[in-house]
Amino acid sequence: MGKDIELAILFADVVGSTRLYDLMGDLRARDMVAICIEVMRSATEQRQGTVIKTMGDEVMATFPTADAALNAAAQMQQQISSHAQLKVEGQPVAIRIGCHFGPVMLENRDVFGAAVHTANRMTSQAKAGQIVTTAATVDKLSPEWRASCRQIDIATLKGQGSEVVLYEVLWQTEDVTSMVP
Repeated sequence: MGKDIELAILFADVVGSTRLYDLMGDLRARDMVAICIEVMRSATEQRQGTVIKTMGDEVMATFPTADAALNAAAQMQQQISSHAQLKVEGQPVAIRIGCHFGPVMLENRDVFGAAVHTANRMTSQAKAGQIVTTAATVDKLSPEWRASCRQIDIATLKGQGSEVVLYEVLWQTEDVTSMVP
């Protein structure tokens, strides 16, 4: 029997992986995707998350808090965008991330429920290098993370009748000059 719990669900996937295979060939592209998956897995585990599964070029993970999910998402974006081995024709490989906080059913080390589908839809709303989340997630964030979120759209998600407010998470820390007394 499964148990009901509220978690942050995160999906992260490599943008344009089909193009990678065309450009680089199967072996090199697979190696590059494997590096991305390892970065995503490592960031998840370092931020109190659990990798539920990997599917091709995508990772699905859960986190006990919305903050933990965004900490992992920002770490994934930073590490992949700056990784020396993740460049194709001089351009960095990119990932897109979707996240949603809500009720799920845990069963046999997997998670089920509408919240999982909503998180997955957030990924399809995200562009390369972007983290997209929902108002439900933003409501659960610390003030610091909440300040890094901006509303970008209202969408009716496929398979769901109600509208969902979409937020972009600004994960790139600007080059800040700090004054030392």
